Amino acid sequence: MIGYAAEMDSHTLRTAAEWRLQAVMRRVNRSRHGGAFDVRPITLTSAAGYRITATITRIAGTAPQPGLVVSPGIHQGLKDLAGYGAVVNTEELAGGGYTVLTFDPAGRGESWGEEDFGGPEHQDDVRLAFDALRPACSTVGVLALSLGIAAAAGALARWPELDAAFLLDWEGPCDRQIITAGGTILVPAAGHTLDDDAYWIPREAVQKLTALRCPYVRLQALPDHAQPHEVRHAMRMARAAERALRAGTLPWFQLNDHPRDEVPARPRWLGGGPIAANIAIRRKLRALRQVLHE
Repeated sequence: MIGYAAEMDSHTLRTAAEWRLQAVMRRVNRSRHGGAFDVRPITLTSAAGYRITATITRIAGTAPQPGLVVSPGIHQGLKDLAGYGAVVNTEELAGGGYTVLTFDPAGRGESWGEEDFGGPEHQDDVRLAFDALRPACSTVGVLALSLGIAAAAGALARWPELDAAFLLDWEGPCDRQIITAGGTILVPAAGHTLDDDAYWIPREAVQKLTALRCPYVRLQALPDHAQPHEVRHAMRMARAAERALRAGTLPWFQLNDHPRDEVPARPRWLGGGPIAANIAIRRKLRALRQVLHE
């Protein structure tokens, strides 16, 4: 256990150093770009009547771009995605040729309501984001960051008419065991035991893949950003995607840079750390943008 603790401390220190370096790199890149973005704050209203704060960002002066809804990680929202608190930020995503909608999920930031940890209320927030982009964007994809996969996959399964162009999943925990590290992490499990199906089933992305009607892409590093030694969630999602493909519901899926529709026996994991993750997400979004034009 002493060796494991030392390894975790070393991983934490390396990751913290990378976050600091990445923030410097982003500031430099932003100054070079000149900040030529059209940023439009908007307010959405959920089915429950909550006011949801959101922002639409795109490169200024460009023709309409494909839309991208960002389903943020746990406790994250507009401020994290607008600055340096998330693994990728809004300007980086818009600079890749997307009209990007970011939002504070219910109970976070300036949005009304209570924290829902990817449950039905947050899934409704994703639906609202699609509706807000649709007038200007004929195609809309989703980027799910970490636990953002719960809201993203849940929304696409509940409302197939959203007709998403793709779902890009960055290291999202797939089920209650992974979300809570076997029940050892209390958030978002506080007050909910692992046998509480009514709470957990809506938040388990692995159960939603059979209802997906769009391509599914998973990005996974080793070490994982939240649970360094954990990659079971990536394999569970890949196998669920394979079952959905065989059932004829999922168009195609991909794990990292493996060939489409392959569940590899020996996966090639991405390099760990926020800088590698940032590069991998932006590169995959560029590739998916090309797919939209095929």
